[in-house]
Amino acid sequence: MRSSLWGLTAAAILLAAPAHGDDGVLIFGATRNTGLEIAKILAGRGEAVTAFVRPTSNLENLEPLDVDYFVGDALNSGDVHRAIASRKFKAIFSTLGSRLGEIPVDVVGTVNILDAAQSEGIDRLIVVTIVGPGESILMVPEHLRESHAWAIEIKDEAERHIMASHLDYTIIRPAQLTSNPRSGIIRLSLEPQPTGPVTRGDLADMVVWTYDNDESVRKVYHVVGDDPLAELRMDDPSH
Repeated sequence: MRSSLWGLTAAAILLAAPAHGDDGVLIFGATRNTGLEIAKILAGRGEAVTAFVRPTSNLENLEPLDVDYFVGDALNSGDVHRAIASRKFKAIFSTLGSRLGEIPVDVVGTVNILDAAQSEGIDRLIVVTIVGPGESILMVPEHLRESHAWAIEIKDEAERHIMASHLDYTIIRPAQLTSNPRSGIIRLSLEPQPTGPVTRGDLADMVVWTYDNDESVRKVYHVVGDDPLAELRMDDPSH
């Protein structure tokens, strides 16, 4: 672990730090799941990584990594703007998500990121959403469409904000995710296609691929693959 930048005091801390032309990447959602896997890959290959974390976040999984922290709330536009303005990031990653009944950080946090990134001149944004928005509804089994309607609606709204921006965005739509070891059975498709569950590690590999390849700019990808170890499968109506 390197340093911790608190949202309310980061500006003062950074006044003493030299400006850099490349301060790496900023990740929203890096404390767990896919965001954590992305942080592991990037930090592991020597990239400068800053994780935007909440004051109550469990940092146990991030602490072994060589990453910095910016502490704030993605629902607070000021916190998000201070984080994005704190360094000259070359890209922003977001895996933000919310549960039914919560304020949808998927939308509010995404809008805050978009506004701050455009204000600070950061062009590159990579966002992981879900299958369901737009034509990708075809990838959601019919027996799950009603129960997943709220999440799909929220992600659809977030995606529309992203696509209306002037940023060099990439949107990645996975379906069911598991925490099993990587299977290597995964690819990205510009068209909706049938898919099984995929591991978060495999998904993170694909997310980083889009970061490394300019051909992914202003593209929306659907994740297609399989995790043979998955015990429950969303395409099985018996579950």
